[in-house]
Amino acid sequence: MLDERSYLIIQKIMERPFIEKQNLQEQTKLTQRQIDYSLEKINSWLASHHKKPIEINSYNQISVDYETRELLINEVSNTIPVDEYVLSSEERIQYMFLYLFINIEYLSINHFIDALKVGKTTIMGDLKALAAKLQHRGISLGYNRKQGYHLVGTESEIRYLGLKLIVKELNTNNNTKLFGYFLRENHLESYEQMKQIVLFYSNKHKIHFIENRLTEFIYSFLFLKTRLKTKESVNFIHEWKSVKSTKEYQFAEELLSFYHLQKEDNICYLTAWVLGLTLGEADEYREDFPLIMDLVEHIRMRFESFSGIRFEHPREVSKQIFRHFRSAYYRLLFHLPIVNPLYEKIIEEYNHLFTIVNETMKPLSVLFKHPIPAEEVAYLTIHFASLSRNEKEGKVNKKVGVIVCPNGVGSSSITHTVLKSIFPEFTFLAPIETQQLDKIDVDYDLLFSTVPDIRLFYTKKPVFIVSPVMDIAEKYRLIRDVYTELGNSFFKLPSVELITQIVEKYAVVKEKEQMKRELYEYFAVNEKVELKKEQGPNLSEIISPNLIQLHVLAKNWQDAISLSALPLLQERRITENYIQKMIENARKDGPYMVIMPNVALPHARPADGVNQLSISIAVLNEPVYFDKHTNKPVQFVFCLAAINQEFHLNALSQLVQLLEKEEFYHILKTSNTSEEVFDYICYQEENNIKLVP
Repeated sequence: MLDERSYLIIQKIMERPFIEKQNLQEQTKLTQRQIDYSLEKINSWLASHHKKPIEINSYNQISVDYETRELLINEVSNTIPVDEYVLSSEERIQYMFLYLFINIEYLSINHFIDALKVGKTTIMGDLKALAAKLQHRGISLGYNRKQGYHLVGTESEIRYLGLKLIVKELNTNNNTKLFGYFLRENHLESYEQMKQIVLFYSNKHKIHFIENRLTEFIYSFLFLKTRLKTKESVNFIHEWKSVKSTKEYQFAEELLSFYHLQKEDNICYLTAWVLGLTLGEADEYREDFPLIMDLVEHIRMRFESFSGIRFEHPREVSKQIFRHFRSAYYRLLFHLPIVNPLYEKIIEEYNHLFTIVNETMKPLSVLFKHPIPAEEVAYLTIHFASLSRNEKEGKVNKKVGVIVCPNGVGSSSITHTVLKSIFPEFTFLAPIETQQLDKIDVDYDLLFSTVPDIRLFYTKKPVFIVSPVMDIAEKYRLIRDVYTELGNSFFKLPSVELITQIVEKYAVVKEKEQMKRELYEYFAVNEKVELKKEQGPNLSEIISPNLIQLHVLAKNWQDAISLSALPLLQERRITENYIQKMIENARKDGPYMVIMPNVALPHARPADGVNQLSISIAVLNEPVYFDKHTNKPVQFVFCLAAINQEFHLNALSQLVQLLEKEEFYHILKTSNTSEEVFDYICYQEENNIKLVP
């Protein structure tokens, strides 16, 4: 019988044409013994289905027969519950929570024993573990003779926790088996039954769910609707007024009416959930468009001011951000759960940009009455990462790739951008959802997908499962897999895992991961393949004591910009035209040049006259005002001269973190020499400025 660990291993094996056992251990974070045990279990299951076993060759590479692979892919992709599935201890706890969440009957210890088919001691241990998890959200596990076991806490928090569990399982673990098993065991409506009803009403009201968001909504509603019958409402009176005129409200009203749940509070709550899942279209006017687009423009301009990036087509950039941010706006407004499965990888790969986006979003916390969750900031980060890349299109060649991404516009755009940079000689079609695959009217050679799906493998094209955010090792393995599949001998790259094993036989490796990383970079060195993204210099490398001015006398904001840029001009790091362009930008976007209280960051485009990446600092004797309509004095002017859209982001993220330290302002105000300021910056770098807040 297969368990959660077995499914995890099957999924990882299916994601690549071939995989080393050592690499499988790293990806699953399992020991060699655990891998071996699970492979035995999977092979036993395969034997019962009369299929060839998974084999490991002398190079420790895992190979799978074609028919076996087809069966395993079908099993992983199958959303219908199977009898041959064993719940893990974590899944038992989740099952218990869902049992309590749906609130349809009196629950005793015996109910849990019958449902989970384990002993009383195990159940008591699981209940204790569940209670500990609930406590972190201010929810407790209650028991009395009338209700049995039940959840105690505000309805808002209980719903939040329930929906977050569902969203997390679907996004992080891609696990529908637990939910299917639960629905069947408790004789609840099935996923497929509800899907037909939801699609009927969503098509009627022209509501478009991204593929994976539709799955989220259906499972969430399957569990939520039983609770809507029996529990108190969640009421946000002021916020509800803004959603009643939307087509999402009409959709929610008719869907709930079908289930005889059409209470006003239920309709509004479901409307908020739908608004938090669906894309916004900037070309489709709605009543909320002016408000949300105004926020988007504010975010874009503030990002430009913080990042030193000037978008050539700002309106198009705002429209792309709007598509994502409309749903984020409603998640933030109604305090709905967000799960970003790419969060840790985004922090790792785009840490400098994350710092800047996080600072960009801080003023919006006041609007939503709570801090912006880091996972929301991370989603916006990959949007800006995609929009900020200044890459040239590769020439059109014979190989055509299709990108299938059911996760939404942010993931699809960054996946598209990354794949184009890794394979510049390929032509990539615009990303699509899985159900659009049959409608492609051009011939293509390869399929890249962010999620494994049985439908992809029926195309008989090579399929590669990729993450929207890849580290260097993942990019290397993808290149190796793709060119091996295409039969390109020049790109049949060596196995870093096997080389590492050989080295370890004859030598002691002190820094194994660093060695592997350098091997990946070394073997991938080729004019066609760009794996290593330049880190960019530290702040101390683009600033020097002679670019720092103290006690500067400026008559007005124009004078402040000119004087702060003067050292850059004198060292020919910029031209006179660059100063004029900064003044023009400040005249147009004055309030956005002021990135923090007392701080301005004037800049223009690299093409306006930048010769060398630099930042200058001017501390004014008396503050000036960049915008006469706002009472925001500026005493510290940081003039940025960037050479492209990305290379300065590391230094700028370090500057942003310095600007959050009161001590830095004290140093700027009280230092007698520019060397003192520069020494402080160097000291902070040497003592590891925290790159991620």
